[in-house]
Amino acid sequence: MPNKYSPSSTPLPQVGLRDDQRAIAEAIARSWRRCMVKGVDEQAPAEDQIITAQELAQRLEKNRLLLAQAEPEMITLSEQIAHTRSLVILTDNEGVILRTMGEGVDENQIRASLLPGASWSEEHRGTNAIGTALVERLAISVQGAEHFMAYHHSLSCSAVPIFAANNHLVATLDVSNDLNAPQQHTLALVKMAAQMVENRLFHATAEGEIAVHFHVRPEFIGTLWEGVALFDAAGQLQTINRSGQFQFGLPLDQDSLSARRIAFEDIFDESWIAFKQRGLNADVLFPLHLRNGARLYARASASQAPSAPKKMPPLAPRESAASLELLDSGDPQFKLAITQVKQVLDKDIPVLILGETGAGKELFSRAIHDASARRHKPFIAVNCAALPEGLIEAELFGYEEGAYTGAKRKGNLGKIQQADGGTLFLDEIGDMPLSLQARLLRVLQERSVAPLGGSKSIPVNFMLLSATNQKLKDKVAAGEFRSDLYYRINGLSVQLPALRERLDMARLIQVILQIEQAPQATLSEEVVALFNDHPWPGNVRQLHNVLRTAVALADGGVIGRQHLMQDFLDEMHAKKADAEPSAVGMTALPAASLKVQNDEAIRQAMLQHGGNISAVSRQLGLSRNTLYRRLKALNLS
Repeated sequence: MPNKYSPSSTPLPQVGLRDDQRAIAEAIARSWRRCMVKGVDEQAPAEDQIITAQELAQRLEKNRLLLAQAEPEMITLSEQIAHTRSLVILTDNEGVILRTMGEGVDENQIRASLLPGASWSEEHRGTNAIGTALVERLAISVQGAEHFMAYHHSLSCSAVPIFAANNHLVATLDVSNDLNAPQQHTLALVKMAAQMVENRLFHATAEGEIAVHFHVRPEFIGTLWEGVALFDAAGQLQTINRSGQFQFGLPLDQDSLSARRIAFEDIFDESWIAFKQRGLNADVLFPLHLRNGARLYARASASQAPSAPKKMPPLAPRESAASLELLDSGDPQFKLAITQVKQVLDKDIPVLILGETGAGKELFSRAIHDASARRHKPFIAVNCAALPEGLIEAELFGYEEGAYTGAKRKGNLGKIQQADGGTLFLDEIGDMPLSLQARLLRVLQERSVAPLGGSKSIPVNFMLLSATNQKLKDKVAAGEFRSDLYYRINGLSVQLPALRERLDMARLIQVILQIEQAPQATLSEEVVALFNDHPWPGNVRQLHNVLRTAVALADGGVIGRQHLMQDFLDEMHAKKADAEPSAVGMTALPAASLKVQNDEAIRQAMLQHGGNISAVSRQLGLSRNTLYRRLKALNLS
């Protein structure tokens, strides 16, 4: 009997749909027809289509550049949807999952099919966001019973195809969650993240001698939406990004433009010789007319594109563009922290950064690194609270071949050794297990590290930056943090103010818009008022995420209330942050009563939120791993 949602039995409604919604509805209808032609059984439970570990390893190696360029954007996307039970998923061009981030969905069977190695092609899963996005080459959301297979009706999924240079389809980026918790702006967020991945891939692989950056609006040059075309010395188009193809009117449905020889004069109403006579000055904007008479604005420069082989180390996340000077937006307390740090730069003095969760500690640490003499060396960040306790040691210190069951054949270089010559940033160091604190202390004293399973110590030289949202002195008094390690990492401690305490909101917003490459965006008067009244429990990180999302939804224009996420608006009606227990409030107690008060706060929060780990973690300002450890100690897990 046909499924009641089958396009063969019930046409999908088209009335009142926007163009993008209509395109998605039509794509889903086409997908259902393909599934029925291929004989996919819509009522049968889906067998997990999971490739072997060896094949997954081969695919991961093949897509090493993609993974490196996608990682920062997946992290950003995960932060934007951290308040939901969602999973961020990266697949290859066949729909095989390569990487996941986030908490995932509740149903165990579905969660098992969303792990790396699982295939979500239409052939294996029927109509679904990942597989259908690959076939249709279209950003798409598939909700509940829109999935062809009944097994997937509990899911809400949004996927966007990712293209490399010259329109070559390489991957999809997807967010999946439970159907009962769909997000209003999920597809827009995934589109933005996928565009950033495309831009990273383009700049990491595109070849050509002269780069032309262009857009019909001059303020969009240098932003996420600019077109970029690279030409060889003779003026032949070598490669172009997707935004450029769209602006030039070139077809987007072909796998490659390389078969066509397109000359500069075929696109622009100007000769190649005359264009080069303008001079290659990346700081100069000039008008440039297409052959159809349309006017663009452009800037040109000698290309910095790589030559073959086309493998490059991962780009730093966008936040690394923020220098100490850029972060100095006028708040006296923040300015004091910057001044103090500048006085100890390059003097081998470890810096401990204090502040509430989301106050900008990692952003500040990256700015310190960029201001130091080590800025051209690696910046290695380790979140001591995010890693499972059993993996922290291997991640930090590395391991030799055969160090333990499941270890990589050739061993693994630890984060400490990766930071040699550069900067090691230990975020949430207050959550580091006591057993590892002793090993870290030895590394800092001896300036050498011994990988697990190895007998040889390897010299290392790095700048040490640490951060915490906890009162480490109280943890020392409670026996939860080593006093000798505390004094070793605390050469200089700087306090970053909470956002609600800062006096530079307007300037800070402009700094974030500049980091997001959207300095032309503006805020409506209503949004300004909302920002001024908001309690900002997530601090600068929350402000950054709210603005990043709003910029995408407003397409770089005026940001209004309609561009703000619903959970942000809901917080306007919540209690003020100082009326709720927080990590800072909890630890600002005498050491003797600290543990008792912390335990009681956890018990009360668990009762208040019905055992919802994510909600308790957000309220108390604790990482999920730390919360799990404390619940286990309280026999509440």
